[in-house]
Amino acid sequence: MAVWQFQIELVPKAVAEANSLRTGMVLTEEQRESVVWWRDQRLPVTLLRDVEKMLPSGKTWSKDLEVLGSLETSCLTILREGESLVEVQFRFDLRETTIELLETAVQFSRDLQCWLISEGGKVIEPGLSALKDEIRESTAFQFVKDPLSFLSRLK
Repeated sequence: MAVWQFQIELVPKAVAEANSLRTGMVLTEEQRESVVWWRDQRLPVTLLRDVEKMLPSGKTWSKDLEVLGSLETSCLTILREGESLVEVQFRFDLRETTIELLETAVQFSRDLQCWLISEGGKVIEPGLSALKDEIRESTAFQFVKDPLSFLSRLK
């Protein structure tokens, strides 16, 4: 993933609540990986159509990975193991992301009854304001906002 990309993971709200998670929590990587988020879940094809209007089917390196959009810019990735869903994520290229794409991602998440987990592990409800707040806090945003300052802080 490029430094200018921001990624969110979609997790079914019912599964999150069954694992005592709530919005506002910050999960460790271990906590995120310990839950089988998508067991017995399906993605309705009709919901994917709205995303495909903004992010047409893209190229992928694996038969288990479906990509709408481009891995190099903005995309929705769906990882499967055989027929089972494993992971659903949006990746936004902050150099060119539009409000319409963010709104599409939020609506898709709501329609799936999912919460979002930011790169930093924060659990948020799908809402444009909350998503924009997480983006503003991200290293990707800091890089896009001022690349030279960002790079100078890496020393």
